[in-house]
Parts: sequence; C-alpha cells; structure tokens
Amino acid sequence: RYQSGKVIMARYGLCVVAAAAVLGTGVMAATTASSVSHEANWNDLSDKFRKYHSDHTNIFFHLITTPLGVLSVLSLFNKATNSNIFTKALAVVYCLSIMDKMPLHILATTSFVSTGIAMAAAGTASLSYLMHVAMFVVGYFGQDLAHFGTGEPTFQSSYQGESNFLEQLTEHTYFLLPLVFESTMPPTSKFVTATQTQQMIHVMPMLVMLGMYFVAVTGSLTFPWQFQRSKVCIVRLRNQQDLKDLALIRAWAMSKGPSKTTSTHWWYQAPNAETPSDHCLEKTQKEAFARIAECETIQNMYRDVFGDNHDIEVLEGMNEVYVSSPHTVKNTSDEVFYTRHIDGPYYFVPFASCYRMIIGLDANEEITTKFPMVPTELAAQNGDVLAFDFHREVHYIEKNHGKVNEDFRIVLKVHHVVYPRWAIVFGKLLGLLSTRYNRAFRSLFLYTINPNGAFNRFAAWNVIFWTKVVHQLEEKFGYANIGYLAILATVAACTDYKVFLLGSSFVHYCRYINTYYHRANVAYGNFKRDVLIYKTVALLQLFSLYLLAVTKNMTDMSALASIGKLDLAMVIGGYALSVYTTAQLGVDGTYFGIELGFVKASKNYVQKFPYGVIPHPMILSQCVAMLGLYRNPAFQAAWPYLVPAHVCFYMTHMVQEHFDIYKQRPSLNTNAAEKLA
Repeated sequence: RYQSGKVIMARYGLCVVAAAAVLGTGVMAATTASSVSHEANWNDLSDKFRKYHSDHTNIFFHLITTPLGVLSVLSLFNKATNSNIFTKALAVVYCLSIMDKMPLHILATTSFVSTGIAMAAAGTASLSYLMHVAMFVVGYFGQDLAHFGTGEPTFQSSYQGESNFLEQLTEHTYFLLPLVFESTMPPTSKFVTATQTQQMIHVMPMLVMLGMYFVAVTGSLTFPWQFQRSKVCIVRLRNQQDLKDLALIRAWAMSKGPSKTTSTHWWYQAPNAETPSDHCLEKTQKEAFARIAECETIQNMYRDVFGDNHDIEVLEGMNEVYVSSPHTVKNTSDEVFYTRHIDGPYYFVPFASCYRMIIGLDANEEITTKFPMVPTELAAQNGDVLAFDFHREVHYIEKNHGKVNEDFRIVLKVHHVVYPRWAIVFGKLLGLLSTRYNRAFRSLFLYTINPNGAFNRFAAWNVIFWTKVVHQLEEKFGYANIGYLAILATVAACTDYKVFLLGSSFVHYCRYINTYYHRANVAYGNFKRDVLIYKTVALLQLFSLYLLAVTKNMTDMSALASIGKLDLAMVIGGYALSVYTTAQLGVDGTYFGIELGFVKASKNYVQKFPYGVIPHPMILSQCVAMLGLYRNPAFQAAWPYLVPAHVCFYMTHMVQEHFDIYKQRPSLNTNAAEKLA
C-alpha cells in the first residue's frame, strides 16, 4: 500500500509539474507580447508563420498532426492521473488566455477545436502507453516530415540559433494551433482590437463544447458522433418472492373485473383527492408493488447501464397496474399505445433519466412492445422486465396476428429516475416534472378513453395527433440532433461560420468509425438516422460552397457552363455508382448491418458489380465524386482543405473496414425473448 501510494503521489506530482509547465507556456507567451500590443505581435507572428506554411499539402498535414500531437499529450496526462479534470481545466484556461491575442474568427475556431480535443482526450486515455507514444511521434515528427516532403523549411529553423530561442519556441508552441488555422485562410485585414464583449462571444464555442460534454458523460444524452448503445433494458425476475408478489397483484386485478372494451388502470398513489379509492391499489398490493420496484434484479439492471455512482429513485406517483383491453381501441385515446410514441416531453433535461418499466404478469403472447429505433421487441410475460427512457425512447405495442391471449394482458408500469449523485437537483427536478406531466396526461387520457360528443372526439384526436408529431420528430430527425445543430448554428451566427462547418461536416465519419469499432448493443435505428442526417448536412454545405465559389457568390451564374466535363463525369459517375452500390447492399447492408448482427448474411454476400471489381466501391465512388468538385480552381482556392478532409476521413474508415478493426464482434441480433431464454 505504501509503494502504491508513492506511485500515485509521484504520478500526480509529475502531472502538477506538467500542468504548471503548460500553463507557464501561456504566461511566457503573454509576457513576450507585453512589450508590444497584442495586435502587432499577432500580425508579426502570423506573417512569419505564413512564410513557412504556404504549401497546401504542408498545411493540410499540419491540420492533422498538430491536433494529434496535442491530443496525445492531453490523453497521456489523463492516463497518468486517472482523471480528466486537469485537461478540461487547461483547455478553459487556454481559451480564456488567448481571448485578446488573435482575430475573432481565429479565436472562435481555436476555442471550438481545442476544447473538442480536450474532450476527446477523456476518451482516448484508455489507449496503451505505446499507442500514446505512437500518436505523439506521428503528431510531432509528422510536421517535420510534411515540411521535408513539400520542401518548405520549418518556422522553428528561422529562430533556431538566436539567443532568445526558448522564448520564441514557447510563443510558437502557445500559438501553434491558431496559427495553423490562420494559415488555412486567405490573408485578410490585419488583426484589430475587439471589445471584451466580442471576445467573450467568440469564446462561446468552448462553453458549448464543455456543456455538451458534461451532459453526454452522464449517459442521459450523447454527442451525435459518439457510439450510442441501446438503453432499452431487458431482464427477468427469477427470485421466488418477486414472482409471488406478481401473482398476488395479478389475482387481485382479475378479481376486480377489468373492462373488456377499454384499458383499465389502478394507481399506486392517487393522482388527486377526488380519485375514487377503488381506482388505487390496496395496502397488500401496494406493499408487493413496492418490493418489486426496489428488488435487487432491477437495481442491478440500472447499475449495469449507468454504473455505481448513480442514485435510483422510485417515482410512486407514476406507478400503476395496467390491463389491456382485448378489443379494438380505434378512435379512442387507447389508440396512442398502438401508435409509435414517446411517453414524456422532457427530453432535454440534462444529467438524469426517467425510466418506465413494463413488467409482465401473465403468459402474454398476443401483445408485443416494440422499439423501432433500437430495434428490439418483447411480448412481456410473467417476470419479464422491459425498461426504457420515458422521455426519449420511441415505442408502441402491436397485436401479433395468429396469437390470442386466453386472458387479459396485465402489466406493472414501474417508474424510476436515475441520476449521478452530484446531479441530485436535476434528478429531483426530472422526477417532479415527470410525475406532474404523467398525472396531467392521465386526466386527459381518461377523459378521452371513451369519447362521446364532438368535443371529446376532438380531444381524443388531439392526443393521437400530437403523439404522432412528437414521435415523428424524434424518429426522423432526433431531438438531440435538432438541439445540437440549433446550438451550433446559433454559436456560428454569433461567431464564425466555420464553427458550424467544422462541427457538422465530419460527424457521420466519426459515428461510422465509433460504431464499427464498438458494435455491441448498438442503437441501430438511431445510428442509421443520425449518419444520414449528418451526411446530408455535410453534402448540402459542400455543394452550396462549391456553387458560391464557382458563381462568385451567385453573381456570375454563367460560370456554371464552364465546369469541366471531366469534373461533371467524376461527380455524377461517383454518386451514381454510390447509389447503385447502396441498392445492391440494401440500406441495412450499407450501414454495417452484417457487422453489427442485424443482417443474417456473410460479409461478402453481394458479388455483383461493382463488388469483386472495385475494392470498397461505396467509399471510393464518393471520394471520386468529391475530388471531381475539388478539381474546380475557384472552389479549390476558396476551400482548399475541405474536400481533402472529407477524403481523409473516408480513407481512415476504409482502412478500418479493410482490416476489420473492431473491439468486440456482436452475436447475430436476436429478439428479446431469445435473450431471456
């Protein structure tokens, strides 16, 4: 223990020294600039840096190697300390320290990327020390190799022999990332002083990245580029006491004579003082219900998903016994259960999750609960537990043709709010909001469960209509995507468009790579939806920027006629081949359905052209199309690094596919009933 303590203290000591050194870099750089204005210092430094970074190939490789080098250092720091707090704090200090030292558009881009690198370093800390060394070598020496390959001397060589070498090296290191970004842009007007308010606005990307990270790290919401696991939980109660409690509640419910034409509900806790006592559970049944809601199997299920640092709280005001009617529910509010829907509206409450749990009490085979965005399904039978996020998971129930229950389908609806212990305020808030919403919706639901008269029918129609609208927005677009793009667009509107371009153009590649690598228990419907959305956003921007560049901001439409025939052939032919390849594979085959276990076929099951003739035709065809755009001189001059960045991401993923690099191969996707068996 003593030796272990010494090792830990040594690690933290080294990290404190490293942190002080890095922060000292900023202080020294600021001191360097103190004898002249920040404006004059930046303009002079930028002019010098550009002399050694004018070749597009050299600059492009710097866009890769510089962030990679920074990432390797921050990630290694996280690994050594077993914490990522220092690096996130370092990113904040760095962004604040450069606020008044560079042009606003460079400040916005640097704040966004540098904070993003710090967030990424939290995820890469699990890599081996050898991998960290390899990342650093590629990042550091890759810059020298880029200079050597393009014949441009390094900026460092210009002051190598001077007496203040260390001072200039410190300044060079401190400003390296923003200088690389500045070198990608055509020389504009010199840096001029901005107000403190303008500077604070242009540091907003840092705050946005930090905010999204802290929301995502709890698991309640995720970044769009992250691997997203299915959060639909399926377990089975096997403890004899739990099964006795289920039988007790079912026998009691059947003794009450549930309706054969509409659903029947008994509440654990009366929604209001006017609720008749015969609409609520009796004392013995409440005690059985409470034991089930807090049983060990359910507690362990949540810990497997969220970890041991989360509190799990029962929401008694939402709990009920629910009995499905054996007859049709058309044109009543019961229809919402057969319609794809999300139960609650509080999608964006951060850090916490409200879970609804369906627990079967019988031998149900007729009615299945389905989750199209996972996808998975389960006809919950006695002891089966099916849990999902009340405010975020699209689901519905469906009758299985040819299957008829001999008796009523009875389930428990049990609710919990789950939150990190430090986020108790958000957990309590979500629990309160969810309970109040559920009570209000209950009242509306019961009011329209058997509508009589025009107004009641209109109210029932409204329940169904808005249920469909809310679910369609999530299923087709995703509220997380809507929120992310809206925030990104707002920040870009206040700062610089490139923040939006960087934040939205490469998301789908990161999601491809992450999902292909992790694979197991993927939310497959969410994955397909998200990559299609961000690929569409990326291509819309790519073609819009191409059109603006070629037509000189739409002032010379005749320039479109001068686009080269080879350019058009590459673009049209590339995307045509991509569409044809998609048709050969099918949508699921295109989006890793085989690798993820959702398509029951071998990896090389398609042998028609272009397969067997062109390697990786899906990726290469799209690269050819993008390079067709890149051939245009006006577009290349306006956006010299955009297409190469797209191609670089595609090539990275192609290497991953070719060598089949993944963490864990999932078994073929099976339905939930098979998993429980």
